[in-house]
Amino acid sequence: MTDPSFDPDAMARLDARLSTAIQAHERQGLRLAAHLRGGTSLAISIWLVVLLGEAGWFYVPVIALFVASAYGHYLLSRRGFRSDAHAFGFFLFDVVVITFALLAPNPFLAGFELWPPQASFRFGSFNYYYLLISLFLLGSFSARAMLFAGLACIIAWVGGVFWVAGFPETLFAIPSFETPALRLERFLDPHFVSLDVRTTEILVMILSTSVLATAVLRNRRLIRQQVMAARERSNLARYFPPNIVDELAGYDGALETVQSQEVGILFADLVGFSRFAEMVTPEELIEMLRAFHHRMERAVFEHGGTLDKFLGDGVMATFGTPRTSPQDAANTLRCARAMLTAVDEWNTRREAAGFPIVRLSVGAHFGPIVMGDVGSERRLEFAVIGDTVNVASRLEESTRTVDSRLIVSDALMRAVQDSKPDDLAALREGIAPHGGLSLRGREGTVDVWLLGEGDESDE
Repeated sequence: MTDPSFDPDAMARLDARLSTAIQAHERQGLRLAAHLRGGTSLAISIWLVVLLGEAGWFYVPVIALFVASAYGHYLLSRRGFRSDAHAFGFFLFDVVVITFALLAPNPFLAGFELWPPQASFRFGSFNYYYLLISLFLLGSFSARAMLFAGLACIIAWVGGVFWVAGFPETLFAIPSFETPALRLERFLDPHFVSLDVRTTEILVMILSTSVLATAVLRNRRLIRQQVMAARERSNLARYFPPNIVDELAGYDGALETVQSQEVGILFADLVGFSRFAEMVTPEELIEMLRAFHHRMERAVFEHGGTLDKFLGDGVMATFGTPRTSPQDAANTLRCARAMLTAVDEWNTRREAAGFPIVRLSVGAHFGPIVMGDVGSERRLEFAVIGDTVNVASRLEESTRTVDSRLIVSDALMRAVQDSKPDDLAALREGIAPHGGLSLRGREGTVDVWLLGEGDESDE
């Protein structure tokens, strides 16, 4: 089982897919932001016309530019222009437009010449920048972009302050607290611009955008972690039954410690597959293997087993990994019989459709194994090794010589009996002791049980 956290190439592919997904969501966010900007701008335009009368129409073209900028950004993003540079460029344009609307004198306002430019800072206009940043956040899932947005607003506002400071009548100084009357008079002076208030606005903007940037960064990390977790869970689901996938996915290092325990081992293989492969097209062969693997996988998982690996036209499954249970031996035998039944049912449909039937051979054993992660840092696999595995494999091979579709070791049958399953009689039905059996590459004999050819599960 490959661990992507140790594979730089896999991590790079994961980051690329994540970046693509985020870009797609950003594009959707740009569309939503454009629609929201259109709606909020319409509401603001109506309010300004109601509030200011004909003078409110001065702001309508400016607001129209503001809306057009949003839709322009969205349309360009659909054509592939989705870089930070494009987002920054449109945001800078928006900031300039907003700053002009906030600070430029309105020539249509009655008696506007009586309102000095310094008075523009008296109406809480800075708050519109927060609306701009909120809309920008919908279309840019980037911490760097959020910091840039805050900086752009601050620079624009400071630029406005410097512009007003260029007028000779602008007042910044304020008398001390010891002269409250003079302080109040200065505060009420329309030419007065409070640097304390401007500094507070800038500090709040810095803090706000920093918090937003941190939130965006945390969300990106959370998404990445969730994608990693989903990937790891998907990998686990290929090997383990669903009932233990969640446990393994939430437990760090569950497979790293090498340990020894007694488990059931099962090998299943299609007999004469090479000869069958010569009779069909490659496409038909792959389709057949997929159908076969699907049935074997379902049998393994339905009986609490771990799908160790597909072996071409064969399967290796373990019962009791990574967690042992009292029913591991019985589940091994249940799974073996379920596999034979599944192939029999499959053969019925294949024969009715005019396809040749297939024969499944199964060997099962129970005993000690060693399990753990093996491989390098770039590729790790969960491995189960030991003499028990070798014996189970040789038992499956021996089905050809003893003319039985299922060979079960005496060790497994004793473990099944010791576990006292409720369906012991059904598990043993049709299976009879055979005595010692010689296995390839192994000295001595192994006591086995065979499924008789007259059993109901036979072809």
